[in-house]
Amino acid sequence: MNEGSDVTRAPVERARWAVAWQLAPLGVAVGSLALGAIALGSRAITTDEAASIARADGQLGDVLTTIVNDAPGEAGSLLVLRLAMTVGNDELALRAPSAIAVALAAGLMVVLGTMLLGRVGGLVAGVALAANAGVVVASREARPYALGILGIVIATLLLVEALERGGGWWWVLYALAAATLPLYHPLAASVLAAHGAALIARRDRADLRTAGISLLAGTVFATGLLIWMAADRFSASAPEDLDLTSLGREIVAAGGWNPALGAAAVAGIVFLLRDAQSDSPGRWIGVLVSGLIAAPPIVTLLTAVGLPVHAGALVLCAPGVALAVGAVVLLLSPTRGLVAAGLAILLIASGTTIVVQLRQPVSEDWRALAAAVKSVKGPNETVIVLPGGSRAALAYYAPYLPTLRFARGDGVWVAVRAETAEEAIAASRPSVTTPRYALLRQFKYGDELRLQHWVRP
Repeated sequence: MNEGSDVTRAPVERARWAVAWQLAPLGVAVGSLALGAIALGSRAITTDEAASIARADGQLGDVLTTIVNDAPGEAGSLLVLRLAMTVGNDELALRAPSAIAVALAAGLMVVLGTMLLGRVGGLVAGVALAANAGVVVASREARPYALGILGIVIATLLLVEALERGGGWWWVLYALAAATLPLYHPLAASVLAAHGAALIARRDRADLRTAGISLLAGTVFATGLLIWMAADRFSASAPEDLDLTSLGREIVAAGGWNPALGAAAVAGIVFLLRDAQSDSPGRWIGVLVSGLIAAPPIVTLLTAVGLPVHAGALVLCAPGVALAVGAVVLLLSPTRGLVAAGLAILLIASGTTIVVQLRQPVSEDWRALAAAVKSVKGPNETVIVLPGGSRAALAYYAPYLPTLRFARGDGVWVAVRAETAEEAIAASRPSVTTPRYALLRQFKYGDELRLQHWVRP
């Protein structure tokens, strides 16, 4: 009788496991969204976020004009922000699209990883992306990085689907996804080089010609978009000097500042590249994953020769890192229990780094600064914001407060972004003439934001 129960139970158990695996992408996506949504609106809008919000504010026609004339590289993110503004204009509403984009990317990563690495490998890859502290930080900002991560996952998933399923329509969808990658984020288009390398590694395919045409068509269109975006960047000033130190720092951030995640990714890359150097049928997977990690930093270095770049965009390496971590499952699976132990270590380490990053002090508290200026500003005092690009941040919290470029009146309040008090004073002197004005006091609102009160002696 017990044997009969076991026989009956086996198909039921298999059906339950099948349903559980089918729901795995949804579960990872929900978990990712929960991580991104924790106190999502608690932190003040930063200068970079405020600049994008200001560009997206207005009628749709005005936003499109801004994209064409001033910010082609932010096309996708500005349109998403404009859509978010139909719901609300607070921090939560404006940052929610980033959290949703990362959640979708994490769920789709489970599907992509399953196709490349098997069910368990796909689940681990999705968890690795969702629990990457660098990705979690990106999901909590009204910036284009989260959208770029989603674009990379979508385009790569469509490439793998087209390779596995074949058929013209899948290649058409892939070509469209490849062509529009720069609209997610300009650096996202760098992964087309990884896709090309993967196709070369699968040169035994019968439909390689169709694949090559699709990739070429998408790349040509994406290149046209990038040229349009690059023309605007020629007149922009570099946000910071890009050197090997800053490059390494941002690559570490793409690994979530997590030694366990980094070590797993390195082990996965070594395992995959070992197959890539052999005649293994899966060698193209190693080429693809390695390219997804290597393409963004290489393209960033090459671009920095002639154009200003944002090193923070290197978080777009995260999808490749997640797939490399998922590949460790193939390495550990012969030894029973190691996969579960490794996943537990990864979750503990990731949870710790996420908590540490979310508890970091704010670098710019424009909300508190705006409230302070409102309460202490005298009737015959003026306000200056330095550098000028930070005016949008103060305007977000105090749109009623006029700002000037040079000091006037009995006193002046200067909001200045600087890392030290000395740098803040030096930055203020061109706008506040001395000895006509003297610095009375200086307040700190985050590590990189100060408020000065200059008065007539």
